This record gives sequence, C-alpha cells and structure tokens, in this order.
Amino acid sequence: MSLRRGFKKETNSYAREFRTELGLRAHDPLCPWRLAAHLEIPVVPLSQLQAEIAVHHIDYLMEHDRQCFSAVTVFRGYRRMIVHNDAHSKNRQASNISHELSHAILQHPPMEPFGDYGCRNFNKELEDEANWLGPALLISEEAALHIVKTGMTIPQAVDHYSVTKEVLSMRLNVTGARKRYAFQR
Repeated sequence: MSLRRGFKKETNSYAREFRTELGLRAHDPLCPWRLAAHLEIPVVPLSQLQAEIAVHHIDYLMEHDRQCFSAVTVFRGYRRMIVHNDAHSKNRQASNISHELSHAILQHPPMEPFGDYGCRNFNKELEDEANWLGPALLISEEAALHIVKTGMTIPQAVDHYSVTKEVLSMRLNVTGARKRYAFQR
C-alpha cells in the first residue's frame, strides 16, 4: 500500500476533528452512523430495499453469500447515500460504513461500478486511502493509546469501540500504541 506523503497523519487529524465536532474526546468511540448523520449522508440498510429490488437478489446478498457485498456509495447528482449489508455483524457494519464515509470525507469522485467488459471498476489508490482512513476514524491514535494505557483487553476494546477484532489489531499495530506506552513507562 503506497499512500501519498503525509496521508497517515492527515487521517488522524480527521479522526480528531470529527470527534471534536461531535462533542467527543480524542479517544472516545466514534459511531459511524452518527458521523454519517453529521455529514448529512443517509445510510440505508440493504434489507430496507426489498420493496425496490427483487427479494431474491436481496436474499442472496443477505443470506446465501453475505461476504460478497459490504457497502456501496450511491450518487444522485453530487449527493451521496450509503447502502450497507445489515446482515453483517454491527461491528462489521461499522467498518463498512466508515470505509464509505472515508470516500466522502476524502471527496473521492463517483465512478462507474463496472467497466466495458463487465468487470468491477477498482481504483487502488482511492481504495487504499479509504482502507486507511476508515479504521482510523473508528480507532484514532489517541484511542489506541487509551486502550493500551487503561489495560483494556482485546474483547473489551472490541466491545467498547464497536469494531472488529481485525480493525482493532490493525490500529494497535500501525499506531505503535503498545511500544509507545512501554517506552513512556
């Protein structure tokens, strides 16, 4: 993953800025649904679209192959709406929504979902940025340090921050929270 110079630092600035705007401390949990409301981006569970989309398509995405669809940003003009798979666990939904919010925060432009030959359009640079910012919104650098300083166990932190174990582990590792805390002691 090759991110532009200064991007990683910028992501934590976003995490702090949005927590401040929402009246939270830098280490407090950030609810992606609340952030979406703050940014005026509607978040629609896939299950609510059953009236608009053939039920067998929704059932396939929610029952038979849950992992094939997480979330997508839909555009109407310049307005965004996030559709997410509410068959996923709440913590996974938080990651999915944070990823899509990252695209909005970074003002990534809309893209055609499929190319000329039916293959999915995929901009690696934009996806890498969203893959970095999404987890940083959920577990800020300050949150990672707070988790280590307070001695929270992984299950406690997963529950407190409503994140997946994978997101938590990634953020604890990339922030160097454990090493930094050990060095401070």
